[in-house]
Amino acid sequence: MFRYKTAWFSSSVPQTCHMFWTSEGGSIAHWRTADYLFSEDATCPDTLRIFESKDYLWNKLTVFHSLFLSACEKRQSVKSLSIGQYVLPPASVQDEVRKVFGQLIWERNEQSADEVRTAAR
Repeated sequence: MFRYKTAWFSSSVPQTCHMFWTSEGGSIAHWRTADYLFSEDATCPDTLRIFESKDYLWNKLTVFHSLFLSACEKRQSVKSLSIGQYVLPPASVQDEVRKVFGQLIWERNEQSADEVRTAAR
Protein backbone atom coordinates (compact mmCIF):
# COMPACT_ATOMS: atom_id res chain seq x y z
CA MET A 1 0.00 0.00 0.00
CA PHE A 2 2.85 2.41 0.82
CA ARG A 3 5.58 0.97 -1.39
CA TYR A 4 8.26 3.52 -2.32
CA LYS A 5 6.77 6.07 0.11
CA THR A 6 8.48 7.50 3.18
CA ALA A 7 6.96 8.75 6.42
CA TRP A 8 8.00 10.53 9.57
CA PHE A 9 6.13 9.73 12.78
CA SER A 10 5.77 12.01 15.78
CA SER A 11 6.44 10.52 19.19
CA SER A 12 2.67 10.93 19.75
CA VAL A 13 1.91 8.21 17.18
CA PRO A 14 1.56 4.63 18.47
CA GLN A 15 4.19 2.13 17.37
CA THR A 16 1.47 0.06 15.71
CA CYS A 17 1.15 2.79 13.05
CA HIS A 18 4.90 2.62 12.34
CA MET A 19 4.67 -1.15 12.02
CA PHE A 20 1.64 -0.97 9.71
CA TRP A 21 3.43 1.57 7.49
CA THR A 22 6.52 -0.61 7.10
CA SER A 23 4.54 -3.85 6.75
CA GLU A 24 2.80 -2.25 3.76
CA GLY A 25 6.10 -1.42 2.06
CA GLY A 26 6.73 2.09 3.38
CA SER A 27 9.94 3.27 4.98
CA ILE A 28 10.76 5.73 7.76
CA ALA A 29 12.57 9.02 7.04
CA HIS A 30 13.52 12.31 8.66
CA TRP A 31 10.67 14.84 8.65
CA ARG A 32 12.47 17.12 6.20
CA THR A 33 12.68 14.39 3.55
CA ALA A 34 9.59 12.26 4.21
CA ASP A 35 6.68 12.09 1.79
CA TYR A 36 4.20 12.04 4.69
CA LEU A 37 4.34 13.45 8.23
CA PHE A 38 2.08 11.85 10.85
CA SER A 39 1.18 13.04 14.33
CA GLU A 40 -1.68 12.60 16.78
CA ASP A 41 -1.03 15.67 18.87
CA ALA A 42 -0.49 19.16 17.50
CA THR A 43 0.99 20.20 20.85
CA CYS A 44 3.61 17.43 20.97
CA PRO A 45 7.09 19.07 21.02
CA ASP A 46 8.31 17.30 17.86
CA THR A 47 5.16 18.31 15.97
CA LEU A 48 5.39 21.86 17.28
CA ARG A 49 8.93 22.09 15.86
CA ILE A 50 7.51 21.27 12.44
CA PHE A 51 4.71 23.84 12.77
CA GLU A 52 7.35 26.44 13.66
CA SER A 53 9.69 25.52 10.79
CA LYS A 54 10.15 27.70 7.71
CA ASP A 55 9.16 24.75 5.52
CA TYR A 56 5.77 24.55 7.23
CA LEU A 57 5.29 28.31 7.29
CA TRP A 58 6.09 28.47 3.57
CA ASN A 59 3.51 25.72 2.83
CA LYS A 60 6.08 23.11 1.86
CA LEU A 61 4.90 20.57 4.47
CA THR A 62 1.61 19.15 5.67
CA VAL A 63 1.11 17.16 8.85
CA PHE A 64 -1.55 14.45 8.84
CA HIS A 65 -3.33 12.77 11.72
CA SER A 66 -2.23 9.14 11.99
CA LEU A 67 -5.86 8.05 12.04
CA PHE A 68 -5.51 8.13 8.25
CA LEU A 69 -3.40 4.97 8.55
CA SER A 70 -6.05 3.24 10.64
CA ALA A 71 -8.66 4.11 8.02
CA CYS A 72 -6.39 2.75 5.26
CA GLU A 73 -5.90 -0.46 7.19
CA LYS A 74 -9.63 -0.85 7.77
CA ARG A 75 -10.42 -0.33 4.06
CA GLN A 76 -7.30 -2.10 2.81
CA SER A 77 -6.86 0.83 0.46
CA VAL A 78 -5.31 4.27 0.20
CA LYS A 79 -7.23 5.26 -2.89
CA SER A 80 -10.70 5.12 -1.35
CA LEU A 81 -9.88 7.84 1.21
CA SER A 82 -9.40 11.57 0.99
CA ILE A 83 -6.22 12.34 2.93
CA GLY A 84 -7.20 16.01 3.06
CA GLN A 85 -9.73 15.20 5.78
CA TYR A 86 -6.84 14.09 7.98
CA VAL A 87 -4.76 17.28 7.86
CA LEU A 88 -3.60 18.03 11.41
CA PRO A 89 -3.38 21.81 11.83
CA PRO A 90 -1.75 23.61 14.76
CA ALA A 91 -3.87 23.63 17.94
CA SER A 92 -4.89 27.28 17.51
CA VAL A 93 -6.23 26.54 14.03
CA GLN A 94 -8.10 23.47 15.30
CA ASP A 95 -10.18 25.75 17.53
CA GLU A 96 -11.20 27.82 14.51
CA VAL A 97 -12.06 24.68 12.50
CA ARG A 98 -14.25 23.42 15.36
CA LYS A 99 -16.20 26.70 15.30
CA VAL A 100 -17.07 26.09 11.64
CA PHE A 101 -17.39 22.28 11.42
CA GLY A 102 -18.04 21.19 15.01
CA GLN A 103 -15.54 18.33 15.17
CA LEU A 104 -12.44 17.19 13.38
CA ILE A 105 -12.65 13.79 11.70
CA TRP A 106 -10.49 12.05 14.30
CA GLU A 107 -12.64 13.46 17.11
CA ARG A 108 -15.77 11.99 15.49
CA ASN A 109 -14.06 8.60 15.24
CA GLU A 110 -12.95 8.79 18.90
CA GLN A 111 -16.50 9.65 19.94
CA SER A 112 -17.91 6.71 17.92
CA ALA A 113 -15.40 4.34 19.52
CA ASP A 114 -16.34 5.63 22.99
CA GLU A 115 -20.04 5.10 22.23
CA VAL A 116 -19.39 1.51 21.11
CA ARG A 117 -17.39 0.81 24.28
CA THR A 118 -20.14 2.30 26.46
CA ALA A 119 -22.87 0.30 24.68
CA ALA A 120 -20.90 -2.93 25.16
CA ARG A 121 -20.88 -2.55 28.94
